[in-house]
Amino acid sequence: MMKNVPGLILLLIILFHYKGNAQNASIRGTVTDSSLNAPLTNAVVVLLQARDSFIIASTRVNKEGGFSFPQLADTASYVLYFSYPKYASYSYRVNMKEAADKAVTLNNIYLIPKSRLLREVIVKSQVAAIKINGDTTEYNAGSFKVQPNASVEELLRQLPGLQVDQFGNITAQGQKVRKVLVDGEEFFSDDPTLVTRNLRADMIDKVQVYDKKSDAAAFTGIEDGVKDKTINLKIKEDKNHGVFGKVEAGAGTDERYSAQGMMNFFKGRRRISAYATTGNIGRSGLGAADKGKVGSDEDGDGNYSGKGLPKISSGGIHYDKKWNNDKTSFNGNYKFNLQNVVGSEITTSQNNLPSGIILSNSNNNFENSSTDNKLNAKYIYKYDSTATFTVYTDGTRYHSKSSDKGFTQNQRGDSSLIYNNEKSGNSTYDYGSYNVNLSWEKQLKKKGRTLAVYLNNNFSNDATDGENISKSTFYDELNHPDSSALLHLRKKMNDDWHILNLNTIYTEALSKKLSMIVNYDLYYESSHDDKRSYSQGDNQDIKTIDTAFSSKMNSTTWGNQGGISFNYATKKMVLKAGNKVKLVQMNSESIYNGLKMDRQFVNLNPNVNFNYKFSNFEALSVNYNGNSNNPGRWQLLPFSFNNSQLSTFLPNTELNNSFTNDFNVKYNAAKVASQVYYGGEAGYTIVTDPITQSIQVDAAGAYTYQYVNMAGYANHNYNVNTYYSKKISQLDLQASVGLGVNGGKSFSPINGTVNKLNYNTYTFSVEAFKSKVQQYSFYMVGSAGYTVNASSLQPTSKNNYFFYTLNPSLDIYFWKKFQVHTDANYLWQQKTQTFNDNFRRTIWNAWIGRNFFSKDQLLVKISCNDILNENNGYARTATNTFFSENRFSTIRRYFMIGASWNFTKFNSIKQ
Repeated sequence: MMKNVPGLILLLIILFHYKGNAQNASIRGTVTDSSLNAPLTNAVVVLLQARDSFIIASTRVNKEGGFSFPQLADTASYVLYFSYPKYASYSYRVNMKEAADKAVTLNNIYLIPKSRLLREVIVKSQVAAIKINGDTTEYNAGSFKVQPNASVEELLRQLPGLQVDQFGNITAQGQKVRKVLVDGEEFFSDDPTLVTRNLRADMIDKVQVYDKKSDAAAFTGIEDGVKDKTINLKIKEDKNHGVFGKVEAGAGTDERYSAQGMMNFFKGRRRISAYATTGNIGRSGLGAADKGKVGSDEDGDGNYSGKGLPKISSGGIHYDKKWNNDKTSFNGNYKFNLQNVVGSEITTSQNNLPSGIILSNSNNNFENSSTDNKLNAKYIYKYDSTATFTVYTDGTRYHSKSSDKGFTQNQRGDSSLIYNNEKSGNSTYDYGSYNVNLSWEKQLKKKGRTLAVYLNNNFSNDATDGENISKSTFYDELNHPDSSALLHLRKKMNDDWHILNLNTIYTEALSKKLSMIVNYDLYYESSHDDKRSYSQGDNQDIKTIDTAFSSKMNSTTWGNQGGISFNYATKKMVLKAGNKVKLVQMNSESIYNGLKMDRQFVNLNPNVNFNYKFSNFEALSVNYNGNSNNPGRWQLLPFSFNNSQLSTFLPNTELNNSFTNDFNVKYNAAKVASQVYYGGEAGYTIVTDPITQSIQVDAAGAYTYQYVNMAGYANHNYNVNTYYSKKISQLDLQASVGLGVNGGKSFSPINGTVNKLNYNTYTFSVEAFKSKVQQYSFYMVGSAGYTVNASSLQPTSKNNYFFYTLNPSLDIYFWKKFQVHTDANYLWQQKTQTFNDNFRRTIWNAWIGRNFFSKDQLLVKISCNDILNENNGYARTATNTFFSENRFSTIRRYFMIGASWNFTKFNSIKQ
């Protein structure tokens, strides 16, 4: 497979530079009043592609009545659309293949006053499939063909300028889509895939793609340049009253099973949705977790990481309603997740120290189960057009049980033993968190003058009850047992926190372009941490607190922050500069060791943001943010509860602030008509006097950790990422290439010696997408790169390696409603000095199915997961002087037969 990659890259590069249509043709002409024979100055002329009504360009007629469109393809067909107030619109088709000398001249295009239209002429018009209004691109969903019962995700794949990969990630005009809204509102959550995979394409009237302003800019009217690429789905009026949903289930070999269902009740401004899932194939929920192909690593609560063998059940209900002429609204969600994961893992690691190398091999068996319940609700009341009151509340209750048993062996670089360690443990954990947030926003009489008050309250608590046993045998340099140690602890924890945050923001328009933003923030945090360990030894009845492994701490933190910034905005440019000053008072008392801490910190947060809009589809932003980072209380006074037989955490109450300077430049451009998108982003971060974890490792392999300031040192991090995407018309293929480099250097003390780590990763990526409705859909993502890690403590240690991935996906529709799907995930990583073997893995999945009934409501399919049975759980880590390779049990090959049923019942609307 590696032999094919260079050829594929070369092909894509050639295709990007190839121009099949010469862009040297032109159209020009004049627009005239049919009665007065006078030029219609400022009449609008729009140029569209004849094949799909896609807007190419637009212009206005000059004083002499002339217009022109240069640099056009000399083999294409176009439609010219003419319009002027109180005149009938007119369209004219042009075939450039028939043009002499690659130029078309249209003299005296006559527009007829509407007053004469009915008695003189009939004008034909064409409804565009795509409209561009400012920075908003609107697609008429009915103009794009999709499969019967297709989801919104399948509809988005057909829209020019949009790409959806096999995991549901959406790219619009070269930029990642952050939110998908339904009639302007969030649906269940801000996870786009929950919307796109569970709403039907035939319900959608319009798809709007735009840059969504920040909430602050939308309220104050002060443009701040902060925007997220967003898709808004406008529901058809006749699809907003009824019931629809989907149910699917499957059973397979190796006792695999999966079932899920979703039902939606829409009635005008009221919507109710509910879903439930269960299975042991790694899927959790209906949204982002559906992206989790077996073996992937997903972040977020309740998601399966790919490690171990899972059983997962989840569900949720959503309700939203607007009334009182949309002045009042309510949005609420409840979700639950039940999960049990059993597995084993083997970890090989190398730690490079000034005194030499420590090699570690460990294996571990684990079982984890959890129950997670989440509830949130938002109530919005708009007094009038100038004032809004919002109440938001949410709560979480989480309960988990875990147990593990493992063995670890540490060796020196010459393979002589340092120690063997056997450990086992079990615990239960309970966590609760509740938020009550209030906000009041008021636009005052003067334009640009606003006042907003935000009050956030959080109450949290957690509790643990568990047991840990650790037995170690230490060896001398001759591999003879030297000593042994047994640690048997009963652990209990009960913590409470309360956080209060009051934020007030006032804005004032100093002129039409210049505004002032003043804010004050009051922060209060109170915490009571009670973490106890009881030494058991061999006597299960002993209940003596072991203070070396226990912490009881009371802490309070007060923060007062004031800030002022000035915002200068024109039609194309936004410049914002300001600073915030925060005074922080931290008080902590550690009961068991008698340590007390009273610290004050002054934090500065200067910022400068510049945004320039060259056009609706081309923008540049340059940002600087500075931030004083005061140490956290867990760094100043770490909990002894985290200590173990081989790890000890020491306090350092003298820690001082570090300071972060963060620079970022971003450029994006889109040529919507030709579907060309390109841009890039570069960032550079410097952290002076960084707070770093100092490590001491003794001859017996025991670790001591303490946070320290690296005075006089600075950590650096940088990233540069670029992309270029183009529609290759000859192949009807959207293809993209990207180049990226990420890296930096960091410093950390190890055994009294400062280690300097240089790290860099260079990446080249390609993407290609092609589809044809009711025939096929193809998506491919590939990347190749090289990672460099250089440590000053071990300059001869070589842990640089090449890697590449390939992720193709293909759907084919054929004879009598059959469909075949296949996708693969190929990973290759080069061996290094620490890792002795090249790692290869191909996860290949496929299914074949058939649709039944007139509207394809039923799909029956047979599938195979991990056809090659190569899904070996694997992860490689390289940080600082530590290198690790983790192999773990995970879901492997199985076959499954299943079916899915789409149902709908929409009510007719009384006129």
